[in-house]
Amino acid sequence: THVDWHEKRVLMKVAFPVDVLSHRATYDIQYGTIERATHGSREHEKARFEVTAHHWADLSEGNYGVSLLNDCKYSYDIKDSTMRLSLLRAPVHPDEQADQGEHEMVYALYPHGGDWRNGTVQQGYELNVPLISMALEGKGDAKVASFASVDVDHVIVDAVKKAEDSDALIVRLYEAYGQRGDVALTFAQTPKSVSVCDMMEENDVTVKIKGNEVPLYFTPYEIKTLKVVF
Repeated sequence: THVDWHEKRVLMKVAFPVDVLSHRATYDIQYGTIERATHGSREHEKARFEVTAHHWADLSEGNYGVSLLNDCKYSYDIKDSTMRLSLLRAPVHPDEQADQGEHEMVYALYPHGGDWRNGTVQQGYELNVPLISMALEGKGDAKVASFASVDVDHVIVDAVKKAEDSDALIVRLYEAYGQRGDVALTFAQTPKSVSVCDMMEENDVTVKIKGNEVPLYFTPYEIKTLKVVF
């Protein structure tokens, strides 16, 4: 959607009435999810008329649901069976020029079986972090490998960066579905050492590695930060 916005005292939303009945909706936040009621039966629920979210919001029954994805907007509301995404505002205070001008945005509906754990997290990332293609020169069959990959859907490799105080690489992962279990993290090349540290990149605890593979264990919504030396 392309918008050249010059309104005043207007809030623009896009709305999708869907054939899904559920008393609660799920919203994506960084490294987790939150749930909110889809009705206003109690006063505190009426006050939650707008919900902040990142990549998606989802409304699901027992075996079917719909996710509303977006690439740059962060405010939803879901009442009964209508899903709405806030696109643009036009306040006059404190900044009367807020949101004025041209905007490009992408939003999409993702119908799915089951609940949001059936592909919604991955679809949200694919919309927000699209693939980048490159032309490479080479002879014969090209070797293709991910720098880092996991063997389960419910753990996400979220960030790769240089360490603040060394030449090590920081790899941050999180558990996205509220599940626990073993996870194998595989690198394209064999690391010299891997340790688990805190989010300040301190208090390292060495992890045993098996060739290119790092065995890990995650609890629900756990965040792990690894310090990797090649």
